[in-house]
Amino acid sequence: MKDLLNRLSTEFDDVDGWIRIVDADWVADDLRLNVSIKFGDELEPELWEVECGGVVEERLSSDGAEALTLKPDSPLLMPYTEPEVDLMFSENTLTPEFLLGAVFSCCVETMGKPEYISKFLNLRPTVHGIARSGYGLLGRFPEPVAKAILSSLGTQPIKLKALPRGVPKRWTGSEFVSYPKLNALVIGESYVIAESFSAIRA
Repeated sequence: MKDLLNRLSTEFDDVDGWIRIVDADWVADDLRLNVSIKFGDELEPELWEVECGGVVEERLSSDGAEALTLKPDSPLLMPYTEPEVDLMFSENTLTPEFLLGAVFSCCVETMGKPEYISKFLNLRPTVHGIARSGYGLLGRFPEPVAKAILSSLGTQPIKLKALPRGVPKRWTGSEFVSYPKLNALVIGESYVIAESFSAIRA
C-alpha cells in the first residue's frame, strides 16, 4: 500500500483526478478490490489491485471518489477497538423525535457515518422503537459515542445510566477473543475494515 499511498499524496490531482472501485472478489475472509485511478486530467486511468486480508466489515460503492486513505485510528474502528457501554434510561419524558435525533447526531458526529445508529440502538431506529419508551435499554455503544450521548442529554428530562461491558470480542467457533489490530481503508463512501492491506498495479 505504501507505493500507492505515496503516489496519491504526491501525484493525484484533487481537481481533475478520480478514484473508483470497478470490481470486488471475495475468498473466505479476504477481499480483492480492483480500483481505477485517474491521477490527472490528461492521464489515462490506472488499474490497481488492493488486497484486504482478514476483513471484518465493509461497505462498497462504485461511485467515484476524490480520496483514498488508510488509517489505524479511523473512527470507523471504534466498534472493534473501544470498550462497549450499555446505556440504560428511565423517567423519559422526551419526545421520540428528540431522543432519536440526539442519539443520531451523536453517532454521526463521533463516527462520521449515519448507518451505525442501527447497529448500536436497541430495536429499530425509528420513532416507534425504543425512543418511544419511558425506560429500558437505549443501546450498546462504543465508549466515545456513549459519552457524547450522556453529554448531549445531561440536562434533559431523562435519566441515563452507563453500564461498562468491556472491550468488544468476536467468536472463533470455540471462544471469544479480542479483535486483532485493524485498519480502515476509505474510498469516498466505501470502506473496508481489515487486518492487512496491500496494493499492486494491475
